[in-house]
Amino acid sequence: MRGALTLVCLSLSGCLTAPVTPAPLAFHASKSAREAIQVTVIALANAGFRVTQSDSAGEAVSANRTATHNGNEDYITCQLPKGAAAAANRETTLTITFRAKPSTSGSEVTIEGKVMTSYPGYEGTAMQTAPNLTDCVSNGTMERQLETALR
Repeated sequence: MRGALTLVCLSLSGCLTAPVTPAPLAFHASKSAREAIQVTVIALANAGFRVTQSDSAGEAVSANRTATHNGNEDYITCQLPKGAAAAANRETTLTITFRAKPSTSGSEVTIEGKVMTSYPGYEGTAMQTAPNLTDCVSNGTMERQLETALR
């Protein structure tokens, strides 16, 4: 009976606590803004992200990494466990936003990660849900890797 109750509880999202979104990282980097952007673009591309410049001054980039099932598990935390049926139908897009503003002795950097989660395997069924920013969140791994590379 206890196992059945646990299964019912896990299948209802109200029983699970939502993962906590980490605050954006903000720090001083010894590298110039231009160098910080270059290091960041290379690190993100090497990790499988698609990187685009997001401002005309060249001080900001946005990077996306989309994966199905548990393909982003090294970089995200999700409300539903890895073995859940919904996880098998999950698609996540981790977006990293990086900004480096020039300062007198390097640059001021901010890094933020957000995760859009959708369940394309459930489209057209009673279990269909809208894409959202709450089922999965960044676990901060990529953000910390970038911070380490720039310190």
